[in-house]
Amino acid sequence: MSLRRKEWALAVIGAVAAVVALLLALLGPRAALTGWLGAAVTLEALPAGALILLLIMGLVKGKWVDDLRGPARVFGALWPLAGLAFLPVLAGMASIYPWFGAPPHSAFAGVWLNPLFFIARTIGWVGLGWFIASRAAGPISEGFAAGMLIALVVYAQFVNTDWLMTLDPKFASSAFGAQVIAFDVCIALAAMILLRVAGGAPRHTGVVGGMLVTLLLIWAYFQFMPFLIIWSGNLPDGVAWYMARDTFGWVAVLTVAAVLGGVPMLALFAPQVRRNPRWVAVCAAAVLAGKALEFGWLALPGRGWLGVVAWLAALAGLGCLAIAAMLRAARLTEAVL
Repeated sequence: MSLRRKEWALAVIGAVAAVVALLLALLGPRAALTGWLGAAVTLEALPAGALILLLIMGLVKGKWVDDLRGPARVFGALWPLAGLAFLPVLAGMASIYPWFGAPPHSAFAGVWLNPLFFIARTIGWVGLGWFIASRAAGPISEGFAAGMLIALVVYAQFVNTDWLMTLDPKFASSAFGAQVIAFDVCIALAAMILLRVAGGAPRHTGVVGGMLVTLLLIWAYFQFMPFLIIWSGNLPDGVAWYMARDTFGWVAVLTVAAVLGGVPMLALFAPQVRRNPRWVAVCAAAVLAGKALEFGWLALPGRGWLGVVAWLAALAGLGCLAIAAMLRAARLTEAVL
């Protein structure tokens, strides 16, 4: 099958799956649109995490840049699709977020959880990412990389809190934004590694494997420490947030996600694994799947089976559309060359 046909086939499959996910909102808008949110956040993590890594490359030179700069730019180009994926979220805010239309529980919440301000922050985030990705497609200065990296990470703290933490307006965690950023960077690096391996073995496989194990250690820290602080401090609202995920199904999901992240992390400590392109790719695939599950774990508890079905359909649809967009970019690049 030619590249163009693959592109169209994936685009059609993705569009159909996305439409099915949105049509499920007719059965239950709260559950189905929250499922869509979980998939949209997962898709957005790819360009967001890739762009963070690309800006770091502008500051920290090394062998990893040779292997990962190209894939980072490819995933950074997914910003327009990520922005479109949030349109149903913004249109369905009244169904997704319990704070919409409810009396604010504090003066700050009354200002921050204003629907128009929420929409403006989301649009501003996509615009910032698109601007940086466009500039970073070519050479960038260290000053630009440093300034935009700070802006991106700080802004990411806000939007991650907006999209996911405010699903339960009583829950508050100062580490939540950093926790989701760790997810973003891990999932982006895993996808970048798979793209790089698909184009041939990395020139510095050991360095790339070392990057992955480093980010997995950061992920493990940010996944465990908020739980430890909230549980040991017996903070009621935080405990209630975790208790909502204390059902058999969601414990199983988190257990599988922990295995998909923890086993590669331990395996990559071995030089034989870290320097082998095939094993690094296997570890990256496991991490990619694990982080997708964790985004579902953050968004979907309490939304029932319909939310899970909508999430799976939206994840398949947006994933196929993302791959089709990358194939199109590859085809256009090949045509130019």
